[in-house]
Amino acid sequence: MMNALKIIAQICVISFLFSFKVFSIEDKLAVKYVENLGQQAIEILKIPIEDIDSREKLFKKMLDTKFDKKLIHRAVLGRSAKNASKEQLVRFGKAFDEHIIQIYASQLGVYSDQLFVVDKVIKRDKKDTIVLSHIEHATAPPLRIDWRLRDRGKGPKIIDIAIEGVSLLATKRADFSSTIKKGGLHGLINDLEEKNTQNN
Repeated sequence: MMNALKIIAQICVISFLFSFKVFSIEDKLAVKYVENLGQQAIEILKIPIEDIDSREKLFKKMLDTKFDKKLIHRAVLGRSAKNASKEQLVRFGKAFDEHIIQIYASQLGVYSDQLFVVDKVIKRDKKDTIVLSHIEHATAPPLRIDWRLRDRGKGPKIIDIAIEGVSLLATKRADFSSTIKKGGLHGLINDLEEKNTQNN
C-alpha cells in the first residue's frame, strides 16, 4: 500500500513538472547557459569561507536569475502545493530559498584551481534538456553535476541539479515529506523559518 502511494505521489510531481507550455532549447544555448553558471559558482568559491555574507549574496543572485524558483517550490512540495494558499506558497518559497542559499554558500568549499567542464547535452524529451558536467580537481576525483533545463517562455532556467546522480528536488522532497506528514505545510514552513533564523 505504501509503495503504491509513493508511486502515485511521484506521478503527481512528474505530471506537474510537465504540465506547462515549454519551448525547445538549442544545445549550444544550453551549454553556454551552464558554462556561465559554472563560472558564477567558481566566483563564489573564490570568496573566503569566512565571508559568508558575500557568498550568500552571490548565490542568491544566481538562484534568482538562473533558476525557475516557482516550479522548483511546487515540485518540492508535490501534492501539498495543490492545497496551499497563495500566502503559504510565498512564505514557503522565501523560507526554502533562504534554506538553500545558507546550505550551498557554506558547503561549496573554497577555490583551489578547480576546473568546470561541460561534457555533453542530452535531450531528455521535447521539454527538458540535461547538461552533463563535472568539476576537475588535482587532488580529488571529478565531481559530476547534471543540470536540468527548461524554457517556459522566459528563456532557459534550471529546474533541478543532480550531484553525483542525487537530485536536489528528490532529496528535498524526501526531507520535507515527514515534516509535512506531522505538521502539514504550516509546520514545514515554521520549521524552515526557525532553522534559517538559527543559522543567521
